[in-house]
Amino acid sequence: MGAGTTLSAAVGAGGTAEFSEPSHQTPRLPPTCGTDDASTTATEDLDLLESIKEVLDADSRPTFVLDLDPDDPLPITPIDSTGSPTARAKVLLPVFCNAALRLYEQLYDGLIGLDAQGLPPEQEPQDASFDEFKRWATGVTTHDDSKDVFPLSFLYGDLLWTGSTVRKRWRLISGNRLWRAAEVASPVGDLSSGAPAEVATGGFVAEHSLKAASQKAPPSERPTDTSLPVSGTTIAVRYSKQKSGRPPPKSFFSTRQTPAGSSDDTTKSSASITLAAPEKSVADWTCPEPRGVLSAHLQYARTVNWAITPLGPMEKWSPEFKQTANLCMNNPHPAALFWGSELTMLYNEAYATEVAGNKHPSLMGTGFSGPFSELWDYLRPIFAECARTGISVRKEDDYLPIDRHGLLEETFFSWSFTPMYGGTDRILGFYNAPFETTKQVINRRRMHTINKIGERTAQAKAVKQFWKFVLEGLQDNERDVPFALLYSVGDGEGEDNDHSSMSSGSTISLKTCHLEGSIGVPDGHMAAPTHLDLKRSREGFVPSFREAMRTREPTLLHTRDGTLPEVLLEGINWRGFGDPCREAVIFPVRPTNGDAVLAFLVLGVNPRRPYNDEYKAFTSMLNRQLATSLASVILFEDETRRSRDAAEAAALEKEQLTQQLNLQASRYRRMTELSPLGMFLISPEGVLREANDRFFEMTGHTRDNNSQYEMSWLDIMVEESANTMREGWERLVKDHLPWSGELKLRKPRINPALETNEPMDSWVLFSAHAELSHDGTVRSVMGSITDISHLKWAQGLQNRRLQEAEETRRQQNEFIDITSHEMRNPLTAILQCADDILSALGAGDNQYQGTEATYRGIGNASSVTSQTIQSCIDAAQTIALCVQHQKSIVDDILTISKLDSNLLLLTPVPCQPKLLLRRAVKMFEPELQAKKIEVSFDIRETSLTGLSVDWVAMDPSRVLQVLINLLTNAIKFTAPAKDKRLITVVLDASLNPPDARLIPGFQYVPVSFKAAGGYVDSKTSALGPEDEMPDATVPVPSSELYLYFHVQDSGCGLTHEEKQILFQRFKQASPRTHAQYGGSGLGLFISKRLAELHGGQIGVASEAGVGSVFGFFVRVRRAAPSPVSREEEDAFLAAVGPMERHLHPVGERNTSLLNSEAVKQEGKGYSGVSSAEFSSGASLVGSMAPEAAPARPQPFSRIASDVSSTFDPKQLDILVVEDNLINQRVLVRQLKQYGCNTVGVANDGLEALAFLEKTHFCRTSEENPGQDLSVILMDLEMPNMDGLTCVREIRKWQQEGKVTKGKHVPVIAVTANVRDEQVATARKSGMDDVVSKPFRIKDLMKKIEVLLGQDLAGSQAQPEHA
Repeated sequence: MGAGTTLSAAVGAGGTAEFSEPSHQTPRLPPTCGTDDASTTATEDLDLLESIKEVLDADSRPTFVLDLDPDDPLPITPIDSTGSPTARAKVLLPVFCNAALRLYEQLYDGLIGLDAQGLPPEQEPQDASFDEFKRWATGVTTHDDSKDVFPLSFLYGDLLWTGSTVRKRWRLISGNRLWRAAEVASPVGDLSSGAPAEVATGGFVAEHSLKAASQKAPPSERPTDTSLPVSGTTIAVRYSKQKSGRPPPKSFFSTRQTPAGSSDDTTKSSASITLAAPEKSVADWTCPEPRGVLSAHLQYARTVNWAITPLGPMEKWSPEFKQTANLCMNNPHPAALFWGSELTMLYNEAYATEVAGNKHPSLMGTGFSGPFSELWDYLRPIFAECARTGISVRKEDDYLPIDRHGLLEETFFSWSFTPMYGGTDRILGFYNAPFETTKQVINRRRMHTINKIGERTAQAKAVKQFWKFVLEGLQDNERDVPFALLYSVGDGEGEDNDHSSMSSGSTISLKTCHLEGSIGVPDGHMAAPTHLDLKRSREGFVPSFREAMRTREPTLLHTRDGTLPEVLLEGINWRGFGDPCREAVIFPVRPTNGDAVLAFLVLGVNPRRPYNDEYKAFTSMLNRQLATSLASVILFEDETRRSRDAAEAAALEKEQLTQQLNLQASRYRRMTELSPLGMFLISPEGVLREANDRFFEMTGHTRDNNSQYEMSWLDIMVEESANTMREGWERLVKDHLPWSGELKLRKPRINPALETNEPMDSWVLFSAHAELSHDGTVRSVMGSITDISHLKWAQGLQNRRLQEAEETRRQQNEFIDITSHEMRNPLTAILQCADDILSALGAGDNQYQGTEATYRGIGNASSVTSQTIQSCIDAAQTIALCVQHQKSIVDDILTISKLDSNLLLLTPVPCQPKLLLRRAVKMFEPELQAKKIEVSFDIRETSLTGLSVDWVAMDPSRVLQVLINLLTNAIKFTAPAKDKRLITVVLDASLNPPDARLIPGFQYVPVSFKAAGGYVDSKTSALGPEDEMPDATVPVPSSELYLYFHVQDSGCGLTHEEKQILFQRFKQASPRTHAQYGGSGLGLFISKRLAELHGGQIGVASEAGVGSVFGFFVRVRRAAPSPVSREEEDAFLAAVGPMERHLHPVGERNTSLLNSEAVKQEGKGYSGVSSAEFSSGASLVGSMAPEAAPARPQPFSRIASDVSSTFDPKQLDILVVEDNLINQRVLVRQLKQYGCNTVGVANDGLEALAFLEKTHFCRTSEENPGQDLSVILMDLEMPNMDGLTCVREIRKWQQEGKVTKGKHVPVIAVTANVRDEQVATARKSGMDDVVSKPFRIKDLMKKIEVLLGQDLAGSQAQPEHA
């Protein structure tokens, strides 16, 4: 039976469930739905509490249940020695004690039973006695007739006790641990620590701990062995033997009468209470007509259609489940029931408010996994394990990210998950009691950060070191510090200042900010400039810095009001959760003993926590910590400086040199000043004492003695060199050994050898030795530095040139491969089409003479049919397109050569830009129609008319070449789009160069070449001076302006990495671009150079998966209408056109011309196949079946005679795997004309594998023997799966037995990749042989004959296919 079926049976049975604790069988609860059956016994009433006992047993808090209205009166404590009646109180004889209370024997013995005397004096506070606790636990409120406890909580024995009353009779008392600051740092081991985690796991670990404790205790104090076996919901418990020998408490009451004057004595008016049924109390909200005032939450729970949930209709719920539901709803703490395998939820109002948030009320009665999908992946295995084992789960401070207030919050909960059986032997549901601990956990984490900052900054000996330690203190708290920036504030001169002398920081006229460090912000980010001018700069956070300096308090910035610009947040490496911050706080860091703001700390706000009062308290504490620590460092630094100055002054007074010594010192000083080396003297502590001018000139170190501190000269070096210097310093100071090494300085240098004043790295050779005193201690460290920057620069230049040479060689090889492939592909079609023409024309005479054919009988008109003529025409067209493709590659190479040699000149003539743009699109009209691509013109008539742009002077052929390049790419990458296929072409004009910011994300490519007279800019272009413009028939004034073109497509788009390599020579977006779309990688490079020759630039904006925008502008001049006729202009563009049409050649992957309307209008496609057949690759694969193949033409006798007489092509079944449709069609036709039995086709490796599975190589059954296959002719470069990968998969099938055992699938590579290493790679991958393009059919047949060998002879006996 499934979980849902068991649930319905248990909840709707209406009977009682049996549990395994007979000692706790107590009276059943009376009915509460408007009836009062006085004859119902107490024993039957308490049976309904059995399901509640399961929940209480799993609770980690010590809990007991009292019967406020027992059948027998409760006994009272004896009168004490004083005889005061006020000392009397009812004894605590619970009807049930949970496992947590029973495990803590000292607490149990002090509270429960007739002999209970309360807790020891050290645990019992002075303001609350045990009698007061008992009176509170057994008393009821006087404010209404609910019989609830009053007050709701009571402090006793370091525990906060809370109580609640169920059905005006059953009092539940629970103790909660009180956490004090003094107890957080010390281990908790006393009785008031709360129940251990073992309680939630069935008591196994608790029992183990008790057993271990009993072994250490003396025999007389060891607990008695009263453990009970775990069965059902029974928990193994051990009771210690008490001094009085009293057994564990019974679950029945004493018959002693209540003494007069006790809390139960109602004879006195001062102590009497009225026991009544409160009108507002709701004893059972599940009954049809509940009494009392239902809260809004209970009213909503009753409106839920429980009948459609695994719980079933509410009226059919069992009494046990109703009692559990009432307990859940009456619990003041968050509680929820998860029922059935779908974990249908029922929860109380506290759970809805504190846990569910905006998931309520839709969460009620639904499964847990949907509304809490953000938690399901984490909680699912925990819930499943609990459901499988039946062991309760308890988690402390568990991180649970919940989206409950429109924000994915960082929350922490201490929660338990308890299985519930509902009176059956199966788990029907679970009880969940979560307590949110987010505030405590986050406060501990933030306090740890503040304490760590205090610990780290305490190590700072100078203000400059202080900033580094602040960042180190913030580094570990990734969640509350998503990013951080720290700027120190100084004077405009950029030197260190005497912080103690600053009395006011209100003026910012001379203040500058220096970046001391950052967390999560990359170097060079726009939000983190190295230096900022507080008065004039607008970079970074300077405006916010000014506001913070004015208020002297932490300032909150928010993206919502614009105080935190979102552009500054782009590119930040978000720490913690990885979510971008919406808020940030700026701390104006100033010491407590001064008003000057010495730094600004920008701290990102945790994106998963609201900036509330708690967060403000954290920022306030952090601000105070920074101010206090900074003040201590400043005082320490000032004291250190004063001490050092005093010591130096005293030393100068004591050591008065003689005149001779002064003279010698002067001589040595002059030698030092004139030396080309930088000389220095450093104290053993690392303080720079002396140095010559050359040292300061080379290092850029400050000369101010007041700013010197220990090892301050390390700041002139980069971090890596500073670490090297620290190791050398240890060698000098501790080992007293000389040391030398090469160090890199932070200060860049200008290389005088270069005209561009290019900076270069500063390198010095550091050489030093220790000067020792008489007692062997180090007196000082002396040495020199030698400038080796030019040597290092030369070494780096040599390495760069070596790398550039390697890169050039790699690009050349790549270009050779691409060019060879693109040239050889059409050669195959040309050669085979030539054979086709010769064969067709020679068929009438049935004679063919080698490569030079002579035809006899050609005059016989009947021998040359119209079909033969059409076939020859198709072959000739294919040859023309293939030759045009080869010519285009040669043209590209020649164009690149002219551009590199500055030999390409522009020829400006008057033309109309709008007409030029439309003609460029017109050239692609057939292809656009075939590929169902829509073209939209956006000609900005407003700007064109406003600037009187009609005729302009420019080179139309070169502008047209750029437009065709961009349109070609747009069509190429838009065609595969499944949804929207749209290309937008824009023409605009302006007096100034177009602003790239008009298009989001658009960037122009920087100008990167020199024209004949220098770099092309707005003042020089290839158009020549104005007086060289062509003469016009009607003289009109002409002036310069800019024409802007851009082509926008809806293709696949480009990633950021792919855009970086565009517009480079032989570069395409990715290595797969050439394999999928073809091309040589020269188009955009040529377009860029042509645009720059025209005084313009080209650029791109693209987003992966959305599309791209390629745009360029050129500088032109207005011109008069051209005197050239329209016919002459058309002829001129027609002469230019063929060179541009090469951008869609036959050999490219998109086979654009194959599907064009121009081909369709000719009636037939290439190789005698209609263009409609080429539009569907699937039809080609489907035509491979032998029964669908047309009748085989007779082979040409001359061609057949070149092959061995034992080789019969009629028995060949060939599969051609070729993605180029022209080559595919030509080869198929040639093979069929040669006489092959069947010729199938596949467009890539995946289709080839699918075809192979249908052949006799993979099918051996007699019912379905599979198609015949003799050999596979496979291209290498194909989309989806290339030829090398495909043949490796075929050989893998042979090894795994997927191909019939003993059979070998013959595969011949047909490729234009003919370099030796490429051929070797093909054979190593599993190719049996390689045929290089171009090839002749007879040569291919010889390869097939050799490969098949004797296997073909055995297949000749098989019947031919019709």
